Amino acid sequence: MNRLVRALVVVPATAVLISAGAAAVTAGAASAATGKPSGAPPAEDGSSVWCVSTSGAKACFAEYGDKVWVKDTKANGASAAATLQDNEPSASWYRECFNTRGAAGGWVMCDFDVPEYQNGYLWAVNNPFVGSQAYTKIYTSGII
Repeated sequence: MNRLVRALVVVPATAVLISAGAAAVTAGAASAATGKPSGAPPAEDGSSVWCVSTSGAKACFAEYGDKVWVKDTKANGASAAATLQDNEPSASWYRECFNTRGAAGGWVMCDFDVPEYQNGYLWAVNNPFVGSQAYTKIYTSGII
């Protein structure tokens, strides 16, 4: 088999395998994103919008639209994050939104797709993975 024929066979096959791998990652139960600058979230009402604060971070979740907001509230050089996760022992899904804009950067928003009709948790975290954190219970409803 000459080089041109091998290249014509191998390159498309590689592209298919790479595409299949990307699809498998996308379809997974976890997702993380750096938030986009945003205005403040809707007012917390405890039934469709929930918020939680800790030293250095505030996070809010609106069940309609599956939107998450996070604000860095402490000028300490660390970012802030909001994490959504189910409250099942298996922890089958979670979403994470990062605010890397600093305390002067205001709110950022991430637009996620989360499983509907599920109990879960919203976490606010300063200095993700090692800093202060707090959580509140949430509910993800279906389309109204």
